[in-house]
Amino acid sequence: MKQLSNILYRESNGFSYSYFENHTDDCNCMWRKVPEPENVYTIERIDILPEFRGKGFARELIKDAIKRIEAECPKACVEITAEPDEDSGIIVENLVGFYESLGFEKHLSLGSRVHLRLYLDDSVKPHTVYDYPFHFK
Repeated sequence: MKQLSNILYRESNGFSYSYFENHTDDCNCMWRKVPEPENVYTIERIDILPEFRGKGFARELIKDAIKRIEAECPKACVEITAEPDEDSGIIVENLVGFYESLGFEKHLSLGSRVHLRLYLDDSVKPHTVYDYPFHFK
């Protein structure tokens, strides 16, 4: 697979994508800035073809998205939900571990979904992230 493309595609509805040049539609990371509260971004989807899983491609896409978010908003809170597609063969615990390896922390567990947060600046991070009702201290 070729290196990660430097192209950032921004649709009119506010979604942004990091993607591999030769797999635009099937290996990408989609994120957006949420309207409220201020400085909160959410990574909506990570799509990786099954044959490319476990090879570091999702990690590279997420790191690229975080780098772009940080350039736009250095004190952002980035949210992601560990909720694998039913037919993916991926279990939620593995996704949580993967996201935690990128610096995300558990915020809320709701059955088969786990919400995680990454604070790009510790000065705005609440003392306790898990089940804390606000985004920032």
